[in-house]
Amino acid sequence: MEEKTVVIQTKLGQLRGLVKYSSLNGKNYYSFRGIPYGEPPLGELRFKSPRPFGRWKGVRDATEDGPSPKQPVLVHPPDTVPGPALGTDEDCLYLSVFVNELPRKSSSLKPVIVFLNEGGFLIGSGSSENKGPDYLLHADIVVVFFNYRCGAFGFLSLENEEVPGNAGLKDQTLALMWVHDNIESFGGDPNNVTIFGLSAGGASVLFHLLSPSSRGLFHKAVSRSGTALDPWALQDNSRGNALKLAKKLGCSSENQNEVLRFLQYTPADDIVAATTKIMSEDKEMVTKKVSLVFLPCVEISGVEPFLSDTPRSLMERGQFAQVPVIIGGCAQEGGVLAYFDGLNDEAFTRVNENPVWIVPSSLGLKPGSAQEKEAEQDIWDFYFKGNWISWTNIEDYLQYQADVQFNIGIDTTRRHLLRYSTAPVYTYLFTNHTRCSVCFLLELMHPKFFSKICTKETCHGADGSFFYHNSILHHLPLTQENKEDIKRNVDTLAAFASTGNPNHSDLGVEWRKDSLRNPCYMDIGTTWTLSEGTTFTDRMDFWKGLLQKYNSN
Repeated sequence: MEEKTVVIQTKLGQLRGLVKYSSLNGKNYYSFRGIPYGEPPLGELRFKSPRPFGRWKGVRDATEDGPSPKQPVLVHPPDTVPGPALGTDEDCLYLSVFVNELPRKSSSLKPVIVFLNEGGFLIGSGSSENKGPDYLLHADIVVVFFNYRCGAFGFLSLENEEVPGNAGLKDQTLALMWVHDNIESFGGDPNNVTIFGLSAGGASVLFHLLSPSSRGLFHKAVSRSGTALDPWALQDNSRGNALKLAKKLGCSSENQNEVLRFLQYTPADDIVAATTKIMSEDKEMVTKKVSLVFLPCVEISGVEPFLSDTPRSLMERGQFAQVPVIIGGCAQEGGVLAYFDGLNDEAFTRVNENPVWIVPSSLGLKPGSAQEKEAEQDIWDFYFKGNWISWTNIEDYLQYQADVQFNIGIDTTRRHLLRYSTAPVYTYLFTNHTRCSVCFLLELMHPKFFSKICTKETCHGADGSFFYHNSILHHLPLTQENKEDIKRNVDTLAAFASTGNPNHSDLGVEWRKDSLRNPCYMDIGTTWTLSEGTTFTDRMDFWKGLLQKYNSN
């Protein structure tokens, strides 16, 4: 049956959208997809800051998603060689808006939630295939999803004024500007915008807290399982990575102009393939930062940089937006390494043969020093009790990776927010593992060892299934218990988006503000429980001790 369409008037022109049917509550909602917010970043605009798209003529069709960004296939069966993802395009700067009702002049404006994609700054999109709004529109909010450039297209830097880096984060800022200028046409309140992100999306949320470019474009923030302090969230040696990519593709010049022109006219799929090769060749980076290469960076040149100093320095000085924040993660984040060839016998052997790899660079220790060797021994004894890493003690290695890649960053960010922010901070630990799209994907990739990677502990990214309607889980029916869990998560998010306070009449427990003096967090499982203290206390105390020991020297 043909779907019903609807036309609305916006400041930029008319849009034709669809009347859709919610899989959660059976009610209708309105969908406006594939709306351009930036000019196609092609040719000489590749790697550059985005330009606004502007107006269009006539009635623009908004019934289909815009193309997803250029990216590799990350999830694939064993013994297969992934290539660039199909159906992707550099012309990807599109967003989608979803509402429960069409705007009327007499209606009050609604809270807006803008969702920033996960995917390690390498993959991901705002596609309605994996980010359907059905669950979110249980609440009376306006929902926005959008694409931003990934990989080298969004994060290559030549450390000069022409390509200073962070084009992908600047895409995000341009999308937030578009929301600020246009969301009222959809019934949304431009003065009540919440940004929400999971994993790289969570790190992106923190980057926006830190960047003056984003001030005033959002009013509340939700960072889930990712911060700007995570080792995989900041690029090392940006110019060197750009030159390495050019050399991999056949350009041996180190002249910045020659490298730029070469890369701007290299086929996009070749850039994706070369990036994948670079990632696979640096085995140490799999352990240290899940092999990611093109990431946000400190801009050392350029006009109005998005990021002018390291996230750590900015956080330590309290230089971030003073807005209410929800921050936390999942019970077991470490399984994410399975996406990057980091959980297998060969990977374990490489770490066992190079045990110094487990010493994170955040300790600031000189390579080859006695202190580095001492830290290596301390970490190895604490997590592995002196044993080699293998499938026998995989849970210990998962804990180590969860802490280094995620939990330390979350805990450190939380403490800086509590120390310097005048706005409330709400902390959580997500422990509901009843509906997990990540387990489904990891079973496809690692059928032999799946049961050792996906345990009863909640996987990195499992909470997304309680906010997004994801086609990956189409084979799993929504039970009544699933529906109630989804509604509670969505209602809590909507309450926070509306007032800056996540508490609401149906929550059943008070979510107290966190504090340094009286720390607490919400344990979000099949039941919600407010817990006194902090998450992973013993493990975080271990790392605080190491940081104090070595950073004081």
